[in-house]
Amino acid sequence: MHLTDVVLTGFGLVGLSLASLLPGSQHIFSNPSSESTSGFSIPSVHESAVQARRVLRLENIGTLSTVFPSDASVNHHDIHSTEQRPHGLGGVPIGLMDYYADCEPKSGNPTILAIDIATSFKNVAAGSNITLSLRWHPQDGHWHSAASLPRFSLVGHLEDIDDSDASKAGLATCFVKNHPDAVARREVDNGTQADKARQRHCGPTREMA
Repeated sequence: MHLTDVVLTGFGLVGLSLASLLPGSQHIFSNPSSESTSGFSIPSVHESAVQARRVLRLENIGTLSTVFPSDASVNHHDIHSTEQRPHGLGGVPIGLMDYYADCEPKSGNPTILAIDIATSFKNVAAGSNITLSLRWHPQDGHWHSAASLPRFSLVGHLEDIDDSDASKAGLATCFVKNHPDAVARREVDNGTQADKARQRHCGPTREMA
């Protein structure tokens, strides 16, 4: 599957080359004079989108957020027999860690292995949109404040990828290269289905941390 119609709702989506020029976030909240801000500027929508695209490429684990369906819309006969979902969760958001891979570089749609019994994908099947939230983890060996690093969300919906298209694009090979243990997840038994999906996204918006 992949995400479609996504909005980037990022915090601190700053180009790496610009990050060192920005003062701390409290400086922005103190209503600084124009003279004191002459050395930096808040990144544009385009710069934020470029930075988000880089982070999407560098990372491969994110948080999938969905919303539980209303109790009235749930067919309890369809709920997996081992699930003990309490009543009253309708409309409540939930975020869970999951794998993704950047396997469609032309579109930038992240590829996700969707397992039918997973809460995120059951909520999507019930009509929820889905958000993939990511943050950058520098690999330079130095300590970084997490609040100062780029993070963003892709808001959209999942789109099934059929086996033919997945084979042509080499999605299985790409995904397993990013997540070797995904081979075991793909071979789920007990009647559980595991599908490839993509998330589609629309335009970027961003906030500053």
